[in-house]
Amino acid sequence: MSRLSVSPVRILLICLLSAFVDTVHASSGQHDMPADMPRPAQVHLVVRILDIVKVEEMSGVASVALEVQQRWHDAAQAFEPRDFGRNRLDYSGADAQTRLDAMWSPAVAIENLEDEAKRKLLALSVYSGGDIVLTERLEGRYRFSSDLSAFPFDRQTLPFRFVSQYFAADDVIFVVRDQDRKLSTVAEELNASDWRAGGVRFATEQFYGWSARPFARLVAEVDIDRKWPRYFLRIFVPFLAVLSVSIFILWAPSGLIGDKPGITYSALLALAALSFTFEASFPGSMSVTSPIAFMISIGYFYLILALLLDLFLRSEVLTEHTRYAYLSQEVRLAARYLMPVLFLLVCVCVTLRSLA
Repeated sequence: MSRLSVSPVRILLICLLSAFVDTVHASSGQHDMPADMPRPAQVHLVVRILDIVKVEEMSGVASVALEVQQRWHDAAQAFEPRDFGRNRLDYSGADAQTRLDAMWSPAVAIENLEDEAKRKLLALSVYSGGDIVLTERLEGRYRFSSDLSAFPFDRQTLPFRFVSQYFAADDVIFVVRDQDRKLSTVAEELNASDWRAGGVRFATEQFYGWSARPFARLVAEVDIDRKWPRYFLRIFVPFLAVLSVSIFILWAPSGLIGDKPGITYSALLALAALSFTFEASFPGSMSVTSPIAFMISIGYFYLILALLLDLFLRSEVLTEHTRYAYLSQEVRLAARYLMPVLFLLVCVCVTLRSLA
C-alpha cells in the first residue's frame, strides 16, 4: 500500500505542472496567426510625437510621449454591420485590452525602449470589413546615439525602432504609405525647451532573429536641433569677456597696465575655470571636439601669443639699431588689428562648420 500511495506534495506538484503547461500552450496559441490570413500580413504604422519631455545627452536617453497607431486586416474579425447598427465597434481601456487578448495582433514593440512604457491610452476599433485599428499613447525613455561634437550647435536623432515580437518577415511586414507619413506629426511646443524638433521620417530594415530567420523592422526618426541662441549669454559672452584681455594687452598705451603677465595668467585661469563650469553645466561639452571646446583651446594659445608679442615689441631687440627704430611701431599697429581679426575669423569658421 505504501508503494501505491501518492503523497499530497506530489499531487500538488503535478497540478502545478499541468497548469503551467496549459498556460504556456494557451499563450503560444494566442500568437498563432489565423490560418486563412494572407501572409505576410501588412501592418501600417502612424507615429505622432506628442511631447519630448527631457533629453539627456550624456546618457543618450530621451523621455518622450508618443502616440502609435497600428492598422492591419483580419478577415476573422469581420461582422455584419446590420446586426450592430453601425460599421465600427470601438473599445477603450480595459475593454480594449480584453478584446485585443481575444484576437490576433502583430505584437508590435519598440526595441530601444529603456524601461517599461507608461500607457496613457489604449483604444481599439474593429471595422465590419475586418480592418483593425489599435491606438496607444505611451510615455517612456528611449535610447539614442548621442553626438556632442557640434555642441552647442548640435543635432540629435531620436529613433523609435518598431518590431514584431513573435513573427518573422514572411509573416508580418511593416508598410508606411504617403497618408501614414502625413498623419505622423511632431508637436510644435516641447517641454524640452532647449530643443526644436523636425518631422518624422521612416525607414525599413531587416535583421535576423532566432534560427537565423529574417525579421522586419520599421524605424521612425525625429531630428531635434539645439536652440543655440539660448546658450549665447551662458557660454559665448563669458568666453568673449575673458578673451577681451588681449585687447588691453595689444592696445593699452605704455605704462597704463603695469603687470601684463599677471593679468594674462589670471585670464588663463579664468578661461580654465570657465571650461570646468561649462563641463559641469553641460556634461560632455568639453570632453569632445566641440566648437566651444576648440575655441577655448586656441584661446589659451591666443592669450599667451598676445603677451609674448607685447613683451617682444617692448624689448630692445628691434630698436638696438637705428634703421629698425620704426619696425616695433609698425608691427604693433598691424598686430592690434590682425591678431583679434584672425582669432575671430577662426571662431566664426568653426561655428559655421558646425551649423552646416
